[in-house]
Amino acid sequence: MKLATLKQSVLTNSAAAAGALLISSAALATGGGGIGGDPTDEYASSGSYATTSDSAGMNCTVYRPRDVPDGAPLILWGNGTGGSPSTYGEGLEHWASYGFVVAAANTSNAGSGEEMLDCIDAVRGSSYGSNVDFSEIGASGHSQGGGGTIMAARDSRITATVPFQPYIRGLGHDPSSQDQQTAPMLLLSGSSDNLAGPAQNQRPVFDRVDVPVFWATLDGAGHFEPTGDFGDFRGISTAWWLFQLQGDDKAAELFTGPCSACDLSGWDMQRKGL
Repeated sequence: MKLATLKQSVLTNSAAAAGALLISSAALATGGGGIGGDPTDEYASSGSYATTSDSAGMNCTVYRPRDVPDGAPLILWGNGTGGSPSTYGEGLEHWASYGFVVAAANTSNAGSGEEMLDCIDAVRGSSYGSNVDFSEIGASGHSQGGGGTIMAARDSRITATVPFQPYIRGLGHDPSSQDQQTAPMLLLSGSSDNLAGPAQNQRPVFDRVDVPVFWATLDGAGHFEPTGDFGDFRGISTAWWLFQLQGDDKAAELFTGPCSACDLSGWDMQRKGL
């Protein structure tokens, strides 16, 4: 059985306890990321590309292959409230090891999605920008940044999304954005999340969006499951990007047709349009 890795206790101030969703450095425990013998395991292991990180413009941190291959897809990232790209650095580096250029907005307030979208032009102007395929752009983020992901995906340049435990009850998120999605979505939840609980924050998104969506809820996962290396969300999110942005048929089988991920132990899966 796949077990969700429990994050160590997170110290938050009273604002966070009330729902401000501040990320504490104490939350940066190493996640489990794919131990358990299921079809997502192979995607939780590092890819074949050596990686590096640098800046694109003044406002974006980029995790990328050291030698960016021609046609590399771009993934935009939005941090949770109080977080920075380094809060999720191991996970962002993991995606880069599969050949993705991952551009994280240098803001702890990504709820509007605007700072995430600004990273497109920042990467375009970089020394490796000519190697990036700007027709394949994913958007992802955690908590407030998950809400920002949904906001950013109103933009037709976005071709796939992965909102991690999106918070949709303010902090820059406009609920009308849920009716304006342009791209297929992997929606990730934790059953023990008491800051962006699934019933209040992800169920409305699943019900409202009019795009293909795969909703995966990890049993026992709290709000800080993605910090560090994305924890047990790492494998399934990587597989989604390979399916959506690289056209990987094997990864697609996890989500479509008979759906080899649909009956994973330790998860509750729902989908529509796939």
